Amino acid sequence: MGDQRLQTKDKVTVVDRLKGYINSIVEVHLMDEQVITGRLVQVDEDLLNIFLEDCTDLSGKVSPAAVIMGASISHINIVSLPACESLDDKVYDLISKNGEMTVNEIAKILNAKPSSVSSALRRLKRNGMLPGTRRNIRQP
Repeated sequence: MGDQRLQTKDKVTVVDRLKGYINSIVEVHLMDEQVITGRLVQVDEDLLNIFLEDCTDLSGKVSPAAVIMGASISHINIVSLPACESLDDKVYDLISKNGEMTVNEIAKILNAKPSSVSSALRRLKRNGMLPGTRRNIRQP
């Protein structure tokens, strides 16, 4: 990343790959030789800025969040991958927080196909797991 200008096609590839590591623990190596470790939360598609939470730098300083400008990044190491969470779990979490979301909105947030989200919603509904369905209420 750094001083090198990425072509649009290359930038899309980098962003897509980084988005696949959302919620992973990463080490971000900066051009000034600093290293910040944290959980990758988001990637800015335009400027390749990245957003981290639960950050620690080389001196041990801790901060709850950091925005790292794409132009200052030398490279990124993936330290650990997130625990695998199924699409159904992710959809359920989003619907639990906001039951008014559309399939397309959920798909965009989760970087998934709308048809996959629709399938997950059908499975959740069939299992009585969607908010407001009777089967998710325990019977005595």
